[in-house]
Amino acid sequence: MYSLMLYTGAAKCDAVALGREHIRDGRIVYRRRKTRKNPDGFEVNIPVHPYLAETLAHVPADAATYLQTEDGGRRSANGLGTSMRKWCDKAGLPHCSSHGLRKAICRRIAEVEGDVFKVMAVSGHTDIREAQKYCDRFNRKGKADSAIAGLPNGAKYETT
Repeated sequence: MYSLMLYTGAAKCDAVALGREHIRDGRIVYRRRKTRKNPDGFEVNIPVHPYLAETLAHVPADAATYLQTEDGGRRSANGLGTSMRKWCDKAGLPHCSSHGLRKAICRRIAEVEGDVFKVMAVSGHTDIREAQKYCDRFNRKGKADSAIAGLPNGAKYETT
């Protein structure tokens, strides 16, 4: 399910564990496991995007997780990566991957003038340098437009 990873930014190891119990008051709440700084996990608490909510509504109520296998079992992170590779290849998207979906939400946040802290809040990054990469690379023109538009206008603000 591409939309789960695209609208949460969850890493494979976290995405395979997500299920109905992680939805609370219209938010997805889970502990990000893949982090060196905090082996107990880092809480990610993000609103459920309307498109994701629509997609998740189609998951059977008795599903163990949103990304369960065809026979109803829990999927492993490696198994998800293998399946994603097959699905992307079948769709004619050989350049796409599960990690690429994680990167895509970070890029999309940066493109709508999101700052490094917004990227970190959604993706669960704990290293500001990783999140900063997205903010540095994307929507520089839009950010420049916004910055110049926000400058004061008029001679009274000029100094010699």
